[in-house]
Amino acid sequence: MATSNSVGLFSSFNHQQQEWLTYKNRLEQWFIANNIDQASDKAGVRRRAILLSALTESTYQLASNLALPDVLETKSYSEVVELLDAHFTPKRCVFAERYHFHSATQKVGETSAQWAARLRGLAAYCQFKNIEEALLDRFIMGMQSGKEREKLFSKELGELTLAKAIDIAESVRCARAAASATLAAAATAAVPGAESLLKIGETTAGRGNKCSVCGLSSHKAENCRYVNYKCKRCKKKGHLRKMCNLKYVESEEVSEDDDGIQNTLLQGNHQHSWYLVDN
Repeated sequence: MATSNSVGLFSSFNHQQQEWLTYKNRLEQWFIANNIDQASDKAGVRRRAILLSALTESTYQLASNLALPDVLETKSYSEVVELLDAHFTPKRCVFAERYHFHSATQKVGETSAQWAARLRGLAAYCQFKNIEEALLDRFIMGMQSGKEREKLFSKELGELTLAKAIDIAESVRCARAAASATLAAAATAAVPGAESLLKIGETTAGRGNKCSVCGLSSHKAENCRYVNYKCKRCKKKGHLRKMCNLKYVESEEVSEDDDGIQNTLLQGNHQHSWYLVDN
């Protein structure tokens, strides 16, 4: 929406996607940048044409309906703006706006500067007599628990402004982040390979479950090579003897399991003494 000789750009206006007040303010700034004002456009014909040509089809139709029984194109620029102002400016309840303001809290991941900016937006229609004091109170009371809030709580009210409170909170946050980074770097330097060990630990953290077939933890039961073996104790297929639910205490010096792993047993007189234990 600009000619080759104009300064700056502005988009068309779609009331279903954009806020009218924000768009109107941007349009006014565009007029200023291009020296289009009451003096150069006394009748407002040029400004009206620019505004109407910037409306999308659906918004233009809406504006035409609002102008009825008059024709939209016969309205002056100021009259068109008044029509759109009346339609798009919501009726606001001051106490409802104040409720939203006083119930607001800092979001997770929201910086102090972002939190303060959001509060200013919420206070726009609250009609506070002392807006800076209200902003400072809500800024501190609505902060997430942490060192930043504790630091601000320790300050005297007389020495704080909103700008100073934001600066203090940001300083504490930066100091905490720097301290954490320093500790992490020191820990890595003190233990060579600690970072690699940590990654290995994270990779193998989920391998603690043992295979119900052979008892090893390097694979799952369905992938075990002994899955079709028959147990020599219960004579059932699907597990080795050492994983059988029917356990024996065997008084033999050494016994070899199905998979060739030797197990030390109780020593006796080289005779088998069997004790059947049902788990």
